[in-house]
Amino acid sequence: MSVKVSIIMPSLNVANYISECMDSVINQTLSDIEILCIDAGSTDGTLDILRDYESKDNRIKVIVSPMKSYGHQVNMGLDMAKGEYIGIVETDDYIESNMYEELYEAAIDNKADFVKSDFDVFITSNNNQKCLMRYFLKDHMQDMYDTEVSYDMYTNRVGYMDVYIWNGIYNLSFLKKHHIRLNETPGAAYQDCGFRYLVAMNVNKGIFLDKSFYRYRRDNTGSSVYSPKCVEWNLGEIQYIRKIMEETGINDVKRRAFIAREAATVGIGPYNALRQWCEPNEEIIAAQNKFRELMRDDKEKGLLRQEDMMPQSWFEMKLFVEKPQAFEDYIAMKANVRTSLFRDFINKMSKYKEIVVFCTGKAASSALCVMQMNGIKSIKAFCDNNKEKWGSDFGGYNVISPQEAVLKYPNAYFLIASRKYSIAILKQLKEMNISEDNISVYRLPIDPIESTNIIANAK
Repeated sequence: MSVKVSIIMPSLNVANYISECMDSVINQTLSDIEILCIDAGSTDGTLDILRDYESKDNRIKVIVSPMKSYGHQVNMGLDMAKGEYIGIVETDDYIESNMYEELYEAAIDNKADFVKSDFDVFITSNNNQKCLMRYFLKDHMQDMYDTEVSYDMYTNRVGYMDVYIWNGIYNLSFLKKHHIRLNETPGAAYQDCGFRYLVAMNVNKGIFLDKSFYRYRRDNTGSSVYSPKCVEWNLGEIQYIRKIMEETGINDVKRRAFIAREAATVGIGPYNALRQWCEPNEEIIAAQNKFRELMRDDKEKGLLRQEDMMPQSWFEMKLFVEKPQAFEDYIAMKANVRTSLFRDFINKMSKYKEIVVFCTGKAASSALCVMQMNGIKSIKAFCDNNKEKWGSDFGGYNVISPQEAVLKYPNAYFLIASRKYSIAILKQLKEMNISEDNISVYRLPIDPIESTNIIANAK
């Protein structure tokens, strides 16, 4: 059997999630796959579960990694892979059954170095109800799906940098030609960072699909994305990518400037999120100071320029480099405001016996996840002005008309989950005799990653 896609699955102590993940992979509609399960010495029964799957499906190979390193595990998979393309599935996630068939067909039709797509962030509530939020790449770049992506788009600052590696497949020959591998530092921490930048700096033809196949878990609080070591790990990845650039002769100004801008992003962005639940310790401060030296040096070399960055990014980078204490005060205040907004919202919603959420879009998905994960069980229904949605299901709740919502729940609190139509909906509810005291607009972040950062860490 020829292998079309090699699926690399690094694992370590994910017994609670591994069966759901494996079932989603073995039941792919594309059957010409190999499944490389690289376990790093699990002690919770994960390895036994994997061995059981291996005994029943000859496409599965279980290998024990000598290192507890996500990067080393994936690299072992790359060395063993026999497929035309490779995919990576993190073993606390799961995928849709048609993921690799559709990605592979698009890759072959377009002779692409990679094919990627949107994905869904998900959280499982205490009653085992999954709440999914679609991560739309087009929110960052409207014509993403109609454009062939090349390294010129990234270096010329006209292409959005999709920072996730598991929502797509990569041509194995392309990876080998450009020596694209993962950093092999200990642990499972941000080691896809170098991989994604090496792909971006070498790709000739990448394709994005306006579809979603991958389901990315955000309620595993043991995940490395929630560790206070994220600043140190990101620093290590930036140092790794610069080392590889030097070794492979990537020394043109455009690609060096691209990495300089990305270093500023990963040096500041994760720290923004981290400060919502963590105070900086000595290790964090030391890593921040090294990031500061890198940015100062890049700025002096002309690799970081105001005209190449968004105003907010330029402001934060300048503040970070030139006025460290002012930057820390700014970030602390920003974090406090975000956390206060979240807690105030939860405290307010917990007072109501009946809640109706008005609208069924991205803001509604965020509101539902926030409330479900914080024990608020008083949501009665969702309503929407779109007649085509009436009678449908939204996150396990019935979608009804506003008229029916007001009739069935006259004393309910109405949460408007729409930014675009909030003023019109507020007027509509008041005209239906709902007191303004029983209406508010959902104001928390609706980006799936940002909103689940708040959920996971503000408990």
